[in-house]
Amino acid sequence: MKSIKSKIVVFAVIATLLPSGGLGLLSFWQNEALMNDSVTRELRALADNVNRHLDAWLNENTLAVRALSTSNPVIEGLSTLNQSADGELARQVKSNLAGYLRSVQGKLETILELAVYDNDRQMVASSVPALEAYDIPVRWPHKSLTAGAISAPPSWNARYATATLSIVFPVLSYDNVLVGAFAVTLDLGSLRSQLLDAKKFSLGEIFLLDYEGKVLLSSIPVASREVALDSQQLGELQMRDKDSMIYNGLAYPRSIGLLYMSEKIPVAVLVERDYRDIQVAWTKLRDRFLEFVGIVIVIITAVALYMGHTIVTPLKRLIDAAKGIVEGNFETRLQVRQKDEVGQLTIMFNQMTDALRRKHAEIMVANQVMQQKNQLLQKLSVTDSLTGLYNRSKLDAILTEQLARYKRNQRIFCLLMIDVDHFKHINDDLGHIMGDKILITVATVLLKSIRTIDYAARYGGDEFVVVLTETDADAAVKTAERIRSQVRKICLEFKEHPIKITLSIGVAQCQTEDATPSDLIAHVDAALYEAKKAGRDRIECIGAITQ
Repeated sequence: MKSIKSKIVVFAVIATLLPSGGLGLLSFWQNEALMNDSVTRELRALADNVNRHLDAWLNENTLAVRALSTSNPVIEGLSTLNQSADGELARQVKSNLAGYLRSVQGKLETILELAVYDNDRQMVASSVPALEAYDIPVRWPHKSLTAGAISAPPSWNARYATATLSIVFPVLSYDNVLVGAFAVTLDLGSLRSQLLDAKKFSLGEIFLLDYEGKVLLSSIPVASREVALDSQQLGELQMRDKDSMIYNGLAYPRSIGLLYMSEKIPVAVLVERDYRDIQVAWTKLRDRFLEFVGIVIVIITAVALYMGHTIVTPLKRLIDAAKGIVEGNFETRLQVRQKDEVGQLTIMFNQMTDALRRKHAEIMVANQVMQQKNQLLQKLSVTDSLTGLYNRSKLDAILTEQLARYKRNQRIFCLLMIDVDHFKHINDDLGHIMGDKILITVATVLLKSIRTIDYAARYGGDEFVVVLTETDADAAVKTAERIRSQVRKICLEFKEHPIKITLSIGVAQCQTEDATPSDLIAHVDAALYEAKKAGRDRIECIGAITQ
């Protein structure tokens, strides 16, 4: 290995293999991760699309059935049955109701069964002779009075050879008195055309599963109605929370898929892709890379042999001249540390490299110090030094941005203005150190009580402002109550005497007429004034709250 030719060839081959091999492996890993991420994004988009179709289907049918439950024949029929004991009249009313239900069912394709129940949960009329059993609530939750209640989780209905969903709606009289219930069985299979539309631009397959993993509806035919996802795999997919995993799928022997749990209907949306497609693409990439590396090694070896031949002669002359300089001719700057030519050349290169490295290290240290100082200055410019919250200047910028966003997209937001009750007396009686401790404590509670998309700022003195994005007045009042109750639980000690902290909070929702941050501050400040005026340790809201 003393020949410079052989060393150049070995170096060239190693220098080619190491970076190309390392970059190749890194590229393989990255490409595999990118492929998986790309497939995950595709599956997530497909699942989102299916979920939107599912919600739209439910909303459309809920509105239609809700309209039926509030129709005159249903309300008047149940009201008559509740008020009259006449047997003949009751039979006539039930017959009319049954006829009405049959006529309605014939007009709506997604409805398989309709039924009307009285206040004793006894069936009054139905659209079919043999009716499925419905679970009629004894007490109707407030939400069910407006949106209905799902009677049972979706399941496969052997009678209709399709998956069905049963929903029950309360029937209120014209003076808002509960007079009975309206039940409907919907054909979940009518969603299949929408599933096929959802996957037009995707290679994935779609499955709607019940909570036991059984297939209710799919974009491809299934071999049997008993086909179900393995319970362990179902649990793992649920734990991954909309992230993909590789498993033995329903559509393919080896699948990559993810699971969405529908919020409105007790079903799970499973989307899958064939994992072998991804492996085929990866294998092609690997084969092409190996072919490329082999060709590059042959070319590099030939070039290295040629370069070794052309470099040896001038390199020897350069070494002789360098030796003369080291022995005292001209300026002595070289020092021999190795016997071969490359070794001596490496010594000179290392000396230059060491000098450059030292200079670079000095520059990097100075640059790092400067970056740290810049970061500190940037943080100090927008935060309050005592509490760590945003300062007044940053709050104004946040409010300006939120107002502009509200004007563009009508995305509402709310403000909380928080005042520590009797803070001046605390400062006067216990000193400013204890006052600062209280302010820090309140600031800590604020940061723990809000979301990452919200903002908390110190407005001045003992006043704080919280900006709750994407939040209406009702939700803002709940957040304010959570902050107030959390602070009430805190008890600080001062010379063995407990100190309780209470807050007065004003709440205001952005309004169309708000043009500047000052308008918002004025509204929420007025709400805070009302809270103080009403006795402190309470919450007051400007504007109506949704009931």
